[in-house]
Amino acid sequence: HQLSLFRQELLKLLDIGVFDHTLAAFWYFVFLTEMLFTIQREKRHKLQSDPSALVALSDIEDILTEFDIASSGDFTARINRLSKSILFEITSAKTQNKTLSPDILTNIVFKGGINKIKQIIVQNTSPKTQIVLLFDNIDKGWPTQGVEAFDVRMIRLMIESLEKIRRDLHNAERDMFSVVFLRNDIYELLVEQTPDRGKAGQIRIDWNDPIKLRMVIWRRLQDSTGKDNAPFPALWLDYFAPTAMGMDSFEYCVQHCLMRPRFLLTIIENAIANAINRNNPIVSEEDFIDAVRQHSNYLISEFGFEIRDVSGLSSDILYELIGLPKIVTKEMITKRFHEGGISEEKLDYAFELMLWYGVLGFVKPDGNEKYIYDYDYSIKRLYADMRHSDSSLQFAINPALMAALK
Repeated sequence: HQLSLFRQELLKLLDIGVFDHTLAAFWYFVFLTEMLFTIQREKRHKLQSDPSALVALSDIEDILTEFDIASSGDFTARINRLSKSILFEITSAKTQNKTLSPDILTNIVFKGGINKIKQIIVQNTSPKTQIVLLFDNIDKGWPTQGVEAFDVRMIRLMIESLEKIRRDLHNAERDMFSVVFLRNDIYELLVEQTPDRGKAGQIRIDWNDPIKLRMVIWRRLQDSTGKDNAPFPALWLDYFAPTAMGMDSFEYCVQHCLMRPRFLLTIIENAIANAINRNNPIVSEEDFIDAVRQHSNYLISEFGFEIRDVSGLSSDILYELIGLPKIVTKEMITKRFHEGGISEEKLDYAFELMLWYGVLGFVKPDGNEKYIYDYDYSIKRLYADMRHSDSSLQFAINPALMAALK
């Protein structure tokens, strides 16, 4: 949110070329100062065992004071302070009719201290030090469609700044690498707007494979029981009933988790809690069924907030599906949404969101249900399959929600 506000205000003050330069410098400064804060925290932990830590802390404090870098608050607070400071300096310069050249903007962002900060980082690390930066949630709350080009541009500039830092530290014989976690749709937009496609490595973490989900549970079972060499079927049957609603009990849980690991864990934890409260020696079929129902009710009430955050639609949108049959048409869904207060012009958008989040799936002519995760979370592939269908389009409500909608 703070970055979006910063971007909006920056665009009011600068043209696109200068905007890019300023934002790239902003990211460079942010990441170097975060490294400095991390070194500072580590030195504080070593104060009693390492006499040199006191000298390092003194040097870091001098740098932070000299360049007015505040370490208080969380990352969001630091982003907010820095962006406000930059905007204030740029506004002051424009008021004085100064030409905002790249050199002046660089000095505004770095405050003349970037080389000193890099020097302190190099001094307090060694060639054996490995600096790892993980950045998540930058696209949290962004809409699933209508993401602005400048938001994607901001990510591209961030990744380019990380690469520049890596090169600069490599020249000082320091090892640094970074990972930026992005949603699939944001990544696809990023690729479209990046001139050097494929330059940065990518790892796709798409939870569309039940075997991967089983591995998550298997590793946890091995860790909690100490049975490191036990195969999954044996471990599972030690604690859980083999079937639920006529199917394999683990597959039953997977079918109701929207292919999200945290939802799968919640269902299994609910089932275990049910078994404990009922004094059952193992998790029974009834415990599974009630766990799925409990989680389904949670999705109806809480999942709507996630949809609201990226769309601006009501968080109660999923309640409008209550009472509908398993197989529905688009007209049935949009009619309910319209009756629930969604405007005519937003009905198609609301329906697409249901497909995007896996609330609805496409029923193929052979009767098979296909959800967004069956298409590697590509809405384009889902729509292409729908267009090529010879029959009238029908949709299925995901089993994960159906238990609460009956």
